[in-house]
Amino acid sequence: MYADEYFDHWQVIWRDLLRAVSMLKDEDLAFRPAGTRDRSVGEILCHMIELEQGWVQYVIQREIAAWPTVESSQYKTVSSLRQELERTHQHTVEYLTHLSTEDFNRIVQIPGDGTPKLAWILWHVLEQQIHHRGELFLCLSLLGYQRPKTDRPG
Repeated sequence: MYADEYFDHWQVIWRDLLRAVSMLKDEDLAFRPAGTRDRSVGEILCHMIELEQGWVQYVIQREIAAWPTVESSQYKTVSSLRQELERTHQHTVEYLTHLSTEDFNRIVQIPGDGTPKLAWILWHVLEQQIHHRGELFLCLSLLGYQRPKTDRPG
């Protein structure tokens, strides 16, 4: 069995995230749900890119030299953020299609900090995406949009 089969629900999470992103307007990227303390909508999306690239491409695959820094100033439009989200996630999906579930117990050295199992890292990325998707859904509600429905299969 390959990891893409094991994590098949990730595509549903991803589909609903993209539905939420498609509802946004460029001016919504600056919205902060609680003043200066929380991330803006654009910063939430940049953080999602950063964490997926960081865990998968830096920690697991060692394809990039350092943990990425993704700044909202790099992405001024919803379209540009969506493209980078999709590019990043497609990279992860391709990785999962070649990863055997037998590798899940493999220990991965985090540069300078810890040795979790590969499965823990992948679950962590997924749970973080679910968490930040929830933040985005809250922001949509606060902006007066109807959030995408998530309580249905397929």
